[in-house]
Order: sequence, then structure tokens, then C-alpha cells
Amino acid sequence: MNDLIVIQTAQGLLKYLQNTFDDLKERGIVVGFDGRHNSRRFAELTAAVFEHAGVHVNLFADVCPTPFVPFAVTHCNHVAGVMVTASHNPKEDNGYKVYGSLGAQIISPVDKEIQRCILECLEPTISWEVTLSADTLDQMQLIDMADAYYALLKTGVFNSAANAESTLNITYTAMHGVGYPFIVRAFEVAKFKPVIPVVEQVEPDPEFPTVKFPNPEEGKSALNLAIATANAHGSTVIVANDP
Repeated sequence: MNDLIVIQTAQGLLKYLQNTFDDLKERGIVVGFDGRHNSRRFAELTAAVFEHAGVHVNLFADVCPTPFVPFAVTHCNHVAGVMVTASHNPKEDNGYKVYGSLGAQIISPVDKEIQRCILECLEPTISWEVTLSADTLDQMQLIDMADAYYALLKTGVFNSAANAESTLNITYTAMHGVGYPFIVRAFEVAKFKPVIPVVEQVEPDPEFPTVKFPNPEEGKSALNLAIATANAHGSTVIVANDP
């Protein structure tokens, strides 16, 4: 993935949304990004394409977990959302997830229609240098969306008193992704005691220095540090996020 591909993809998505929503400019889109190499730049390029077309854009001010983007789509009544992430792929990869107006990831035939629009929009209409207009582009403060997200999460906590009394020691690994501070707050909201973090993997790091494939589904080869941390703290449960 590179600047040109991102601009072409954003232009194709823009054309599809223009063909689909009469109120696109008012409702707009939301764009988020993870901690991988170039994710922020790719998100800013996407935002610039839409801003250049006069579409209202909410761009996360900092890295965010993937679920925050579809949540923002429905919470803010956007027509679509884009999350720049490669999930648990190797460090060389990056990706582009698109969510529809209901917050669900796009499927056929929408994906095929967007692909057709991309092929019709291969010539960049904006400079590769990112220029974002403060007049039409709101910098969505992550803490604002986080507050709304956790307020909704709290409504799904059925027995916070029982959670507070739980003796479970839960080990958590962010796999060098962005998840740690958000898991910490989620556990606080649910009244669970704090997780035991895998310290070596807490901070976002696009190089993923301690794991070859940052995919929890790989099992022991990806979770060896988490298992060692759990054993050292008498923990019987490991929670691992895709980065």
C-alpha cells in the first residue's frame, strides 16, 4: 500500500458514496488509523480527498482501536467509515477497512461497486502533499469518542459488584498494537481488577519486535511472552488483541 493507491481508493470510495447518498456532504465520514507504518499519513490522505470534495470529515486525532470507527459511524450518523489497519498481518502490510452507514464492514455487491468506482478514478485530483482545511475538517478528539463508547459499554455491564469481587488474574497483551489503554479503561468501567500487562508488548510498535506474526490465532508462537507473564503471576486467563 502506498500514497497513490490510497488516493485512488479514497477517490473511488468518494465517487461511490456520491452516487449513493444525497446527504453525503452533511453527514460525512469518519477516518481512523492504527500504529502501523504510514497509517496516520494514509488516513490523512483519505481525509484530504473527501475534504477537497467538500465532504464533512471526522478524523481521529490519534491512533484508535478498530471498533471505534464503526461505533463513530453510527454514533455520529456518518454515511461511512474508514479504518487504516492491517489487523494481525505481518509488519510489512497495511490495509483499508471500509464500513457502511450501519457500521458493518462492506460486503458484496458494495465492495464490487466501490472497486468499479476506483478503476474510474485512478488519476489523483489532489496533491500528494496533505493539506487539510480547518474550515471543513474537524479533528475528532479521541477522548470524546472514547467517552461515548465507554458510556455505552457501561450499559452492558450486568453485575459490576460480582466483577469487583472476582479473583481472576487476567493477563493482557496488546501485541504491540494500540489496545492497552482502551482495555485498561474497559476493565475499569466493568469494575474488574486491572489486567496484568505483557510489559514488552504494551506500547504500539510497527516493527513488532517481540513477535514474528502478531496474530493471537497463531497460538504459542505468538503468545509465548503472554504465557510466561501469566505463569509468573498465577494468571489463568490471557486476553490478546490484534494489533
